[in-house]
Amino acid sequence: CEHLEAITSGDLTRLLINIPPGTMKSTLVSVFWPAWEWGPKGMPHIRFIGASHEQGLATRDTLKMRRLVTSDWYQARWPLGLTGDQNQKTYYENASTGFRQACAVASMTGRRGDRVAWDDPHSAESALSVAHRETALRVFQETLPTRLNNPDSSAIVIVMQRLHEADVSGFILENELGYEHLCLPMEYEAERCCVTSIGF
Repeated sequence: CEHLEAITSGDLTRLLINIPPGTMKSTLVSVFWPAWEWGPKGMPHIRFIGASHEQGLATRDTLKMRRLVTSDWYQARWPLGLTGDQNQKTYYENASTGFRQACAVASMTGRRGDRVAWDDPHSAESALSVAHRETALRVFQETLPTRLNNPDSSAIVIVMQRLHEADVSGFILENELGYEHLCLPMEYEAERCCVTSIGF
């Protein structure tokens, strides 16, 4: 959460999170964080693109966020209307020009966002395929950067479990691409202790 807050405050614009499955990574990054920016942080203009290796997973989290934002509890605290003509399962806009879009990695085209969150670029199966890994890396290098509103201030967050030495995380780390790396293993290993620029 502190690292996502650092993106909101503009202290980070590139973040790679490695964390095991079953730790609410999708809920935190793709549901709670954008809803927190729209409401409590007073940033309803933020445009958020959530991608995954599978359209169904991206749609799931977009729907969860819509349910949260339209709930009586949320609206009582941070009233924010969604526009009726753009209120779909995979895309909706709010009254302050912010939007939330869900897309599969392979079809990440069209709109540009202030936040692009890529949750699990690979499935456990596809990470074993050279062709699938190459596709994900091509999308990472060629498509992902073009989905940002502003290359200097818009943010990319990649959150995933490690699945292969040559997965998207491996490529980012090997090539030192300027991503803050937050690594939270299932079991703590002192010799691989994670240290980040925000003091974690």
